[in-house]
Amino acid sequence: MKKLSKYMRTIFIGLATPLLVGFLSACNQGGNVQDKVAASHARYDGPAMWKVTDADSTLYLFGTVHLMQPDINWQRRDMQAAFDDVGTVFFEIPDDDKSALQTSILQRQYGLYPAGEKLSDHLDSIHYNRLTAAAYNAEVPLVRLERFKPWLAGDILVVAGADKAGLRYENSADAQMRIKAKQADKNIRTLDDIESYFDAVAKQPDRVQLQAFEQTIKNFNTLIEDTKMVNAAWLVGNTKLLERELMAPTKSRSPELYAALFTQRNNKWANTLDDFMKGDNNAMVVVGIGHMLGAQGLPFLLEERGYKVERVRRLDLPN
Repeated sequence: MKKLSKYMRTIFIGLATPLLVGFLSACNQGGNVQDKVAASHARYDGPAMWKVTDADSTLYLFGTVHLMQPDINWQRRDMQAAFDDVGTVFFEIPDDDKSALQTSILQRQYGLYPAGEKLSDHLDSIHYNRLTAAAYNAEVPLVRLERFKPWLAGDILVVAGADKAGLRYENSADAQMRIKAKQADKNIRTLDDIESYFDAVAKQPDRVQLQAFEQTIKNFNTLIEDTKMVNAAWLVGNTKLLERELMAPTKSRSPELYAALFTQRNNKWANTLDDFMKGDNNAMVVVGIGHMLGAQGLPFLLEERGYKVERVRRLDLPN
């Protein structure tokens, strides 16, 4: 549980809007050129990836989802070709024993109420009933959650509920890409540290934390359905739908948390990647798809810094 909770907030805050997806079935199989191009994309499209270049460096941006079913076939030839072309792979945060220990310490430091205070003290009767139902459905003892502040209680519920449905971090592109990078002896770097993640989430004002938590328990009964729909959109690179149905509601419901998790971190990461591009090496960036979308996403921010940025679609490589 401790290892997983640090990955959660970028995906699950504000999943209130059902994602109505009709992906591959929307591709017309008719005979004109446009229809044939659409059908080709339907066969070959995979998770979104961008290529960032200057005179002597190449950076691939690969967006991921952090919790997945075990049976999703997401590894495409275009991703593998890009991976083979780089010597360095950037991930969001470190994932080693030292970081796990630091996460545990920071969770206790920022995630527990002081003696005599509990989570239900901050909930009205409606939200307490929702918490009770979510805890029951996730098979998490309610008494255990009472000790935790809203951000950590929300993480525990989401991870437990997803795990019960087979949606796990170890199935995700993040986890699998880490394994691939280690096996290929890539230079592994991170864009953030554990402390920065806690700055973005655990140090938010109580009001912001509680608002996000209330959204989590309000929509807990659709968590699995919504997550699978997000994964389906991600699998075929439907960034427009993800931006409209995932990111826009998140920003609307909690501008402060959105700014901390996405806007501020993306700008920091773009600066790091800008510095990397001043050399002559190639790299791949493997981070949550939310960090790639819209006018505050990494592709846009790097294009603003003068790099050539293009969406990768290798229709010459069979998937």
